[in-house]
Amino acid sequence: MKNIAALLVIGSLLISCGEAPEKKNDQNTDSNVKPQSSEPAKAAVSADYSSLLLNYECDMTAAEVAKIFNIPEADIKPIETNLPGRCDFEIQGFGKNALGGTAMRWGMAPFSKANSKKEIQSRLKDKENDENIFGMDIELSETGDCYITITPHVGRVNILNENYDGAFYFEYSQRGIYKRTEEQHAALTEKTIALANYLLKKHRK
Repeated sequence: MKNIAALLVIGSLLISCGEAPEKKNDQNTDSNVKPQSSEPAKAAVSADYSSLLLNYECDMTAAEVAKIFNIPEADIKPIETNLPGRCDFEIQGFGKNALGGTAMRWGMAPFSKANSKKEIQSRLKDKENDENIFGMDIELSETGDCYITITPHVGRVNILNENYDGAFYFEYSQRGIYKRTEEQHAALTEKTIALANYLLKKHRK
């Protein structure tokens, strides 16, 4: 009987030792592991961007652009244009063609609130599902109330806000149009996003 009792005690200890780690692991799982959401950030209530999205007049100097792009002011040259609501500059250092450096332009574009909302939702869904192609992307602006869409394979960045019947675009052309390396094109995309954020902050009311 003593032997049987001893065996039962040893057996219960072995079972307890086997169960303890499982309970500890369960506790660690509950306290340390948190579900991670890949849902993109949502825009806050919008400020007033009427002067940018609806009534823009080119208000950028070569000095401002040079500071954002971190290049000498001598590498920025304004291009005369008769088109209202648009800026045109020739920028050196990001590739060139027979006509000169990169021709950049930005300004207003007609775009309905419904189309802005549709485009934002579509881009956010693609981002959440990791289905972006050709490097297309969307990100929340630094002001937190607009979206910036990036379409690098055609050299375009847009500012969208579903509260406005208007959008804002930046064009710097496809890489193949210029003698531009992949690294130069990526850098130009990043500088253009920085320019978009700069203008949003400048016109925010």
